[in-house]
Amino acid sequence: MSAPHPLPPGGDLTSIGVDVLRAGATEASLVVHNPPDIQSNCEVIGICAVPEEYSDPKMYGWIVADFLAWKTLFYGTWLSSLDITHALQGGSFSEEMANKVLGANKDHITALPTDSQECVETLFKSISERAQEADKKGACLLVMIFAPTTPEQDVVIEFGGMPGKKAYLTTEKIRAVIQDSVKHDHLPVILVTPSPLTGGWLCNPSLFLGPNGDIKHISQFIAKSCGAAFANRIIKLYTTRGSPFLSDYQKKAVKYDDLMPIRPSAAQLGSLHEFHRKIHEALEHRLCNLARKHSFVFDSDNWQETYASRKGFPLEKWEARWTRTGVSADEEHDGFSFLGEAFGGSRASQLFHISYLACIETQTCPGDWQRPGAYTTRELFDYVRMTENPPEDTVKRVFDAIEYRSSCITISQILVKGLELPVPDGVKCRYWVDDEKAFNDSFYSKLQRAFAEIHNLLDQVALLPGETRHDYKAVRFLRPARWLAASIAQHFADGSGEEIVEFVRLKIAPFMRLIRTTQDGLLRENDTIQQLGVQWITSLG
Repeated sequence: MSAPHPLPPGGDLTSIGVDVLRAGATEASLVVHNPPDIQSNCEVIGICAVPEEYSDPKMYGWIVADFLAWKTLFYGTWLSSLDITHALQGGSFSEEMANKVLGANKDHITALPTDSQECVETLFKSISERAQEADKKGACLLVMIFAPTTPEQDVVIEFGGMPGKKAYLTTEKIRAVIQDSVKHDHLPVILVTPSPLTGGWLCNPSLFLGPNGDIKHISQFIAKSCGAAFANRIIKLYTTRGSPFLSDYQKKAVKYDDLMPIRPSAAQLGSLHEFHRKIHEALEHRLCNLARKHSFVFDSDNWQETYASRKGFPLEKWEARWTRTGVSADEEHDGFSFLGEAFGGSRASQLFHISYLACIETQTCPGDWQRPGAYTTRELFDYVRMTENPPEDTVKRVFDAIEYRSSCITISQILVKGLELPVPDGVKCRYWVDDEKAFNDSFYSKLQRAFAEIHNLLDQVALLPGETRHDYKAVRFLRPARWLAASIAQHFADGSGEEIVEFVRLKIAPFMRLIRTTQDGLLRENDTIQQLGVQWITSLG
């Protein structure tokens, strides 16, 4: 058995203009395990905004450790809401390295206010100042914020001991602050935060300017950012009679859509389930092979593999600088197997992080949670938050649901940005108030017309291997389709329903198809997926 059939060439790569993709790509990001590509004159600002009550190693202590690790690599402006002197005590830093982090006079890190409003104001003021300095020099601005984030990389500011009172520092707000300070929208800006869904860090390589390159390159960058939004369809494609892992002869011999025998052996079931699981995880991991690792890695360059060739400091220089710190990665991990060393590496810190993300879900998406269709999702999220030691399968279901919701949101925001559609009520998908009572009849009619066309373009969340989807008790998420439909309805305020239908079919559908087929093509080139696909087909005899 050889590698799967390559993806057949089609019109998808040429039906969408490169400028549309480049604009949409400013909403995309990549998982990194080494520093982004910067020049020597880059302006750098690093910020730690972890609330003290969350700084314990069993909570978000790993984010504080990230702040310290990146501080050892970069010169620049550094701010922290925590007492870093205390954080360094008992850590993996030598006394010499701790002094370098803090400075001889312990003045290398400026105190950040622990009042949410004052924190945001100080943070914005500091970013604005660094942006102006970068603009004067004609240099790049690197913004690193070490704090909890939403799955879409919006920074969560939560001080004052008031759980639930979160301020969301969106990428749009950061863009607005920078644009207001430099008076244009083409300053090269890189944003790095903790990665909310993998090990490593999440990097938006260009807040204003999309990537250079051809349509194929940019579409691959976007496709990786869209996670497992289409995992269910791709898993079905790979495990039924149309599977690219079947030879032409085998496809002709297959009689049924389901390739499994009526009474499959344990080996056949195990092979299928492992194949299913790895397809899903590869997409959730953004096609990053290092997603279960959290430390710096210098023998693989995420930036160069996913985004662009490295033109600034070579990776070898970063490796040498990191080696000089003498900091060693913690090899002791007792966390969930599907997460590896991500989110602190311990079961306690990982469960805290998943629960925190579940809390963000239920505290955002206004207008969703009172609807009957949200009951199953809410019940799932509440269970993991309120159960002391939930089983791994349940934690995995919660993670899958959060990742799926975020990936669908990301797709909708990439589409709106790329196609230059209006942003409904001026707010991102997660924060939009979906209140039918507030819509006039004309707008609601157009929203529903667009929604009817868009809804089936998006997929359902992929289930765990061996599970059967329940007709009613299933994770559903209509928000991205409704937010996108609201955007289209606003765009066609003076248009007709027929124009809306045509727009969706000519613009939205090809864009989504491009993302899905690009993910399919990337998976067919993945060594692990190839191996498991061949192994499963072989097990069938």
